[in-house]
Amino acid sequence: MNPSNVETHAPISNFLSRVSLGPAQFSGALTLWPLVSPGDASPYGTPYGTLSAALAKGELRIDEVSEDGSVSNVRITNEGNLAVLFLFGEEIRGAKQNRVANASFLVSPKSEITIDVSCVEAGRWGRKEGASFEATEAVLSTSLRRKMAGKVAAARATGRGFVADQHEVWNGISERIARSKIRSRTQAYADYRASRKSDLESLLEGFRLIDGQVGFIASISGEITGLEAIGRPDVLAADYRTLLRSYGIDAIDAELFPADDETGRRFKSPEALLQTLAQADWTRSRSLGAGDDLRVQGHGLSGCALVHEDVVHMSVFPSAVSS
Repeated sequence: MNPSNVETHAPISNFLSRVSLGPAQFSGALTLWPLVSPGDASPYGTPYGTLSAALAKGELRIDEVSEDGSVSNVRITNEGNLAVLFLFGEEIRGAKQNRVANASFLVSPKSEITIDVSCVEAGRWGRKEGASFEATEAVLSTSLRRKMAGKVAAARATGRGFVADQHEVWNGISERIARSKIRSRTQAYADYRASRKSDLESLLEGFRLIDGQVGFIASISGEITGLEAIGRPDVLAADYRTLLRSYGIDAIDAELFPADDETGRRFKSPEALLQTLAQADWTRSRSLGAGDDLRVQGHGLSGCALVHEDVVHMSVFPSAVSS
């Protein structure tokens, strides 16, 4: 049974009520408006850390679910004393093939969970020298994540877990590799990302965190593209560039291939996006780890939020325009 609308909206409403927009920052085709929350993060729910930090400390392990493995699932073991946030679209490399998370998941301390993922390396199914997964500090392109969010929302609505459209993900990556005229033996998103590395890192130098920042709204070539928020400023600071790479790589391609436009609902300003989001309807269900998974559809928006006492991570995009 779904919670009432008041309960479903409360974490989002509480979060939106305490954030404000900072001055716009610009670099290339990308514009960001910081989302700022006053005060420190201590009142805002359970502490948690980043995936990359936990993997670096050896407190977290990610591996295939079995020796044979499963393209659509990986197993996560958190042996540390701090919950760990795995961002929607965050890429991990190694094991039998590189993957991205189909939603944001919060892995509790001293726990093990199996999560839904998508493959972003279609041409490999074989373990590299026995290695398990490593962090990449990168999140899949925002335009690809927007499509994934819609497919996962449809799966959630019919009780099929956090399932994306694997072939759609592969096709999106293949198209980017082809138009970029790069060679990728395994059709890996990592190879496409590497081809943009120099331009991407230069682009990101134009942005800076400000005090109390918990997210941002992004615009590419004048079009509002999405909103990212993490409920704790310290975690947003640690994952800031990881999230920015998702938007930055699309901004670079927008300048290289301006005719390739997959515009969603057009919001005239970041304020308009926030106003619409405050009125949007959400559905709520249990996540695979700690917390609940929320999905927004309608009002010209699509996206998801992971909540656990407060917003943990939220990704919201203008909905694709129907043809």
